[in-house]
Amino acid sequence: MRILTIVSIALWLGMLAFFAFAVAPAAFATLDRPSAARLVSAVLSRAYWVGLALGLLGVAGIVARGSPRGHRWPDRLPLALVLLMLALTAWSLFALMPEADALRDRALAARAAGAPHAPEALRFERVHGLSTAAGLAVMVSGAVLLALEARGGREMP
Repeated sequence: MRILTIVSIALWLGMLAFFAFAVAPAAFATLDRPSAARLVSAVLSRAYWVGLALGLLGVAGIVARGSPRGHRWPDRLPLALVLLMLALTAWSLFALMPEADALRDRALAARAAGAPHAPEALRFERVHGLSTAAGLAVMVSGAVLLALEARGGREMP
């Protein structure tokens, strides 16, 4: 079952990396800012849903194999990490993204009107910053989880 966790988390991290380093930059390089923002939001919401599904597969892999060495905290760390990833992704999807979507057009309009420090623009920047930090925390947690799972050795039959 370790392989289920490794594959699901690796796919999740790969998807996030592709989004962060390919999709978002390409969208903003080729489309006008409002269109790029809408595209990125649409793709990101789908990526969050896929991430939640992959995270649940990761949890299933961890729970199904149990803990052959007992219940020491290092044995629980992989589960804690994937649950943290799921919680941050759910927060981003259900709280941060709707708020950012509601603020986006007003923030863009304020910037276009020469008011980059308008309350809507500042609030959007704060929400965007939180979303970025959450995404980075998911990626770092996933990388640590993969390292732990990869060095975890062979499973008990």
